[in-house]
Amino acid sequence: MLNLDNMNNLFIPIFSSQPEIGHKPEDVLSLKEFLDLLREEEDYWDGDQNNTKLMISKLRKIFYDNWGWNSEAIRGAKAVEARYEALIVDDTSPTDKKKYKKLKYQPKHREVVYSKNDRVYGSSRAGKPTFIYANDHQEVRLPDGNLCDVAHILCGLDAWNHHAPVTPLPNSLLALDLISPHANSNMDFVTWLGDIASVAADWFFEFLLGDGQELSTEELQRHILIGAPGSDMLGNIDAYAIKAFYNISARKGMRVTEILHDFYFENTRLRENRIPIFCQSVGLLGWDGESFENEDQWLASFYKQLRDSTSFIIESLTNQRLSSVSLPLKVWIGKYHNVLKIEKLLEILLIALKKEMPK
Repeated sequence: MLNLDNMNNLFIPIFSSQPEIGHKPEDVLSLKEFLDLLREEEDYWDGDQNNTKLMISKLRKIFYDNWGWNSEAIRGAKAVEARYEALIVDDTSPTDKKKYKKLKYQPKHREVVYSKNDRVYGSSRAGKPTFIYANDHQEVRLPDGNLCDVAHILCGLDAWNHHAPVTPLPNSLLALDLISPHANSNMDFVTWLGDIASVAADWFFEFLLGDGQELSTEELQRHILIGAPGSDMLGNIDAYAIKAFYNISARKGMRVTEILHDFYFENTRLRENRIPIFCQSVGLLGWDGESFENEDQWLASFYKQLRDSTSFIIESLTNQRLSSVSLPLKVWIGKYHNVLKIEKLLEILLIALKKEMPK
């Protein structure tokens, strides 16, 4: 069994100046460089550049458009046209980030390529990879030196514009979501809740692949840094700050790149308040300089949602296999409670947020 003192050393980063595991420092673009690429993508959709809501969906689909994103996570944007083709291909040599999948659960990865009908290049680049998606270019270096995954911002904003619970129920039965496995908010699910659920899923698969051996504290922390690195968490948090201030649902408004430029280069006050805005948005209330007044209730509320979100991710990684139903069902009924450590993940996230709140 793990020593409790060692378990207390686990942490979820919010700010980080180091790329996530598997992302080479030389591949990290500056925010300015990435915005230049994103602006080219906006200009591809001539006439729609200032349709903020629509463009958020189109840009998000460059980075996330498979494995349940249209059917469960952001159903409302399912019909939005994407520029590129997203292919699911076999992994012949899985990266460290996919280590737990090891040809047993999900030996595949996503590739984004040009279509044969591209409006700029026609068929000349058909099947060739896109530069903007290659090499984790979505993880960028901000002007303050911290790293941020901008694609996570796009996911959060798109989910907010198409707000709904996340549940396996069809649209016609969404009103019954509270009596089925669910996450109350798809914005939570596609940002912070989904990221820490992916950590729990990593722990789960490593436990199974290790023949039931408990993971060391070092292994647990490594999977936190893979599934919920600082760049991802900052992107998650910034999505809540951005949607609180800017009109992200406008049909004729700011370009997405203009919003991102204003937030990161101009709006210092909003960035300084990103953590309090996020905490209030996810239901943490009554900050007194040391703690929130409803911490126990918050932990209890999100325990079930994090457990259910973990079961959704496990299902997506075992899709088309017999275990696709049995494993997430066992998670949902609590069989792997000690393996997933749901309470611990929520507690260490809460600790991380409190450290960044104003004293």
